[in-house]
Amino acid sequence: MLFIKTNKSAARVIDVLSLLAKAHKPLTLSDICREIDIPMSSAFELMYTLVEKDAVEIDSKEIKTFKLGMKLFEIGASVIENLDLHKISRPILEELSFTTGETVFLAVADKADVVYLDRVQTKSSINTSVSLGARNTMHTTGVGKALLSTYSNEKVAQLLGEGELLKKNAFSIGHYKDLIVELDCIRQRGYSIDNRENELDIFCVGAPIFDRECNSIAAISISSIFTKMTDDHVQYLGQLVVDAALLISKKLGFISK
Repeated sequence: MLFIKTNKSAARVIDVLSLLAKAHKPLTLSDICREIDIPMSSAFELMYTLVEKDAVEIDSKEIKTFKLGMKLFEIGASVIENLDLHKISRPILEELSFTTGETVFLAVADKADVVYLDRVQTKSSINTSVSLGARNTMHTTGVGKALLSTYSNEKVAQLLGEGELLKKNAFSIGHYKDLIVELDCIRQRGYSIDNRENELDIFCVGAPIFDRECNSIAAISISSIFTKMTDDHVQYLGQLVVDAALLISKKLGFISK
């Protein structure tokens, strides 16, 4: 394999932008230096170059804090706009949200995480802590478990390990063996369930999306308040999310059942 030397400046730019994205609050130069371990002088030049290019904005001139700029949103929106998945799924997600009155998500897998690409909600739907571009663990989310159910057990073990799993709360699945039992249920049922496993009081149902080569490439979910859920309502939402995911899949060229 060809070895290419990493450009330190480019790597630092990515590290800084990733740090600001994950922080969910403005950071000082000292915060940035401490978190990514760079000298203050280097951080100063880097941050003000990013400010000049509109990738970063100064949030407070008094205490010199920084946050992500609108330029990154424009770039990210452009990337998403050019994705066939996003273009095809958006009207279907809107219809699903309108029909159910709930919040609907689109997400893709990135190693052992899911990354949220789109969200549609009505005025009456719930507000969750999930934002676009956010990451979450696969085994605690409806979209994540929907994707995991399409993998072999061996691939699940490679991604998550065969032992203890991170628990977000008391409702989360805490071991690989229990997760495999859950995934078998999802495969038979056709849709996944997140029963307060990621956020307390939030209940989700999810289903995978496939491409023309029958690969699972994304998943969608419907999120609602736990207290609304009855067995009949879960089945109703489950069928809706499966039908919506299948419609997106077919528009992407998927031809299997």
